[in-house]
Amino acid sequence: MADAVNTDVTNIAAEPRWRADYSHREIEETYAMLTALEEDAAGPDRHFGMWRGADDRTPVEEATRRLTDLVVGKLDAAAGRTVLDVGCGNGRPAVRIAETTGASVVGVDIDRRALAAAAAYARSRRPGADVRFTYADALRLPFPDASFDAALAFESTPHFDVARLYGALARVLRPGGRLVVETPYVRGRTTEDLLDRIGPFLSMLNAVSLDPPHEHLAAARYAGLDITELVDISPCVRGSFSRLLEELGALHGRLTERLGSRTATRLLTAFADWADAPQIGGVVMTFTRAS
Repeated sequence: MADAVNTDVTNIAAEPRWRADYSHREIEETYAMLTALEEDAAGPDRHFGMWRGADDRTPVEEATRRLTDLVVGKLDAAAGRTVLDVGCGNGRPAVRIAETTGASVVGVDIDRRALAAAAAYARSRRPGADVRFTYADALRLPFPDASFDAALAFESTPHFDVARLYGALARVLRPGGRLVVETPYVRGRTTEDLLDRIGPFLSMLNAVSLDPPHEHLAAARYAGLDITELVDISPCVRGSFSRLLEELGALHGRLTERLGSRTATRLLTAFADWADAPQIGGVVMTFTRAS
């Protein structure tokens, strides 16, 4: 195991402030709104970016690609292998896998708009390797056992009960196959104030949990997955929040026009409270399916 993280964390999923699940339609409508906003502000990649320090002024779009490449590099993907991207969204990471490794990729999501955008993006890029996108619930994957050499969950785990998710992913991985998970988490102990502050942001994303690393490790172990590396990327991704907030703030007039004054203010406040919480970090975990 690589860099250790503080795992003394309250499981937010156990708190009564958030719902246990959301319908596919609710999630699809939420991401339709957020996609339009975030692409205006920060480009097409809807995940953390990586910066090397406070003085690193790398643009958001380049910083998100930097994190994509870090995560993709841990998949051990190559030509002749097949990778599953769970919660693939608009398909940028899936296409990047195909372009940089030559592996075939299957992306799954329940957001039909995102899947259509992903397919269009793949056609425009012509990555060489096969890239397909399929409407599917990650907890009910329509694939036979041992179908994939590797799998990726790129900031998608907050939408799932992780115990069920790891079980579903372990089932479709071949023995020796890799699973790479990149996810936000809360560092240190939570407080009532923190829960109240980040709750609106999590609810806005239709998140059902924000599990600490030890919950991921336990769920993976039960599913037959062995941890091979755990890296805390918190210092590198903290800049994601403040930079995105800056860009959204600059679009305040457009947000108000599109959403109305009250909704725009609530959205910016939720982003600001999340961005101002120093306890929010990120972690990349690599697992191997037991033989």
